[in-house]
Amino acid sequence: MVVLSDDKMIAPVNIQNMADEAQLASLNERQRKILKEVCNSFISTGEPVGSRTLSRFSDLACSPATIRNGMADLELMGYLFSPHASAGRIPTEKGFRFYVSFLVKYERVSKREEALMNLLASRFEEAHENRGDILRSALRLASDQTKLGGMALAPQSPPGRLRSLKVFRVLEDKAMLIMIDDSGQITDQLIQIPSETSDSVLEQLENFLNTELCNQNVIEHEAILLRKSHELVARHSRLLSSIVRRIHDALVDPLQDTIFLEGFMNFFDQPEFKDPLKIRDMISLLDQKEELLNLLARNLEKNEKIVVNIGSQSGLQIQDLSVVTARYQGPNKSAGRIGVIGPLRMDYAKVVVTLAEVSNALSRLFTGSSTSKTHEETSDE
Repeated sequence: MVVLSDDKMIAPVNIQNMADEAQLASLNERQRKILKEVCNSFISTGEPVGSRTLSRFSDLACSPATIRNGMADLELMGYLFSPHASAGRIPTEKGFRFYVSFLVKYERVSKREEALMNLLASRFEEAHENRGDILRSALRLASDQTKLGGMALAPQSPPGRLRSLKVFRVLEDKAMLIMIDDSGQITDQLIQIPSETSDSVLEQLENFLNTELCNQNVIEHEAILLRKSHELVARHSRLLSSIVRRIHDALVDPLQDTIFLEGFMNFFDQPEFKDPLKIRDMISLLDQKEELLNLLARNLEKNEKIVVNIGSQSGLQIQDLSVVTARYQGPNKSAGRIGVIGPLRMDYAKVVVTLAEVSNALSRLFTGSSTSKTHEETSDE
């Protein structure tokens, strides 16, 4: 298990299309150690790793020749490759997936990072900021901590269901519409009505709407209801249409399908993204956003706490990227994902722990619970 601060735990990260324990058995102890050291060195320096470098600066108690033979075996097995004939080796996607699943140690966050998380929580609790502001600040924190681009999907709720509604006059040409959804949330809206509308008509419309809408999926039934309203209450169809639109707007979260982005200038500090073509592709990805939104939505469908998409497994057009996301709980049983995107050689250990802590803090803030319900299993995609 991966141990986090405050005794919070997440299961080992599970990567998409990663083989089962049989694949672990395919590497002996020395090969696993060599692969781990190559990954650690490449993540740190961004440079191909040679056997002599590992012999000098790693904990491997082997000669350069032994390490070189081990690296050659790992290359044949698809875990490493040589970018140039005379250069050292770097991990492949397969190598990184194995590294994240079986070799990374996820350690406790530092006291400074714990203090930042506590500061984040206390600031939001005192300021009563809205969800968009909370997400942006949490995303900024995750991006600053990891030095990677951050992205978040706002809490996604299933389409709202209406439990009951009430319509009554408050002024000659205004009525109050009060709605209670299936989570118990009460919403009120002041609506304009024709001044000649009688209290009896308002009562009839209220009864009609309660019969047709309550305990139904309002979004799916909106068109049917409007058709019925024209058929059944033709004289008041305009007012009915106005009320139904208000109900629809009240039950649909304005942040639904909203994606937040922060810290993407960090990309251009990475040596992998000095190439003008890659910069252009990255700007296009950020400009369109649909790819990122689809990726976050796919990850949200999974219940795992942490999902890691490495390289081509992300489904993005730019394939030499990794995306790590964490699930958080939103208000009224909703859920969202917060994550970072960066080069294949990102510091996965730091990223996973940081996102686990940030998502725990978000869940506490959005649900109002003192202890986050995030002791779920984590998955690598």
